[in-house]
Amino acid sequence: MAQDFKKIEIGPAIVEYGTGADKITFETTIGGVVLNTETTYREQKTDQTGETVVDKRITGRNVSVQIPFAEYQIDIIPKIMTGAEIVTGTGGSKVLIKTGVGLSLLSTAKIAVIKPLAHKNDPDFWTTLPLAYSETDISYSYNNENERITNVTLRSTPDEDGVVLILGDDLITAV
Repeated sequence: MAQDFKKIEIGPAIVEYGTGADKITFETTIGGVVLNTETTYREQKTDQTGETVVDKRITGRNVSVQIPFAEYQIDIIPKIMTGAEIVTGTGGSKVLIKTGVGLSLLSTAKIAVIKPLAHKNDPDFWTTLPLAYSETDISYSYNNENERITNVTLRSTPDEDGVVLILGDDLITAV
């Protein structure tokens, strides 16, 4: 088989989270958007074969996307951090970040789409988490050496069909 260097992909991406008026687009990142899948397995053994593994079964699959968001926009924080709320009044806005203890992240789950900049308009290159909730942490360095980063991790949860990740155009249907 001949090598096809055109199939080597590199470069940054944007992430769209949600739809319609609630959609947030993460366009400025520092450190790159990182997609991870993690599959857990259980080795199957029998008494008759001792410690020899006779099969291996999938016990779960988790998908996450790390987004080191570099734009400082406090009005976005409540949209991506469960337990945060924006208060708008005379003189501007502020965000109250509360403990969030006991809040369900699943109740905030939305679609997430990763679009490589080189293929921003080609869904064949997109990656979709059909249902993802946000885990958000803030890491703001106040110095001349580092940018203030809002670390957003989107974790996929199974949709009604058990799908946690789609590689390629999610509108394609089986014939």
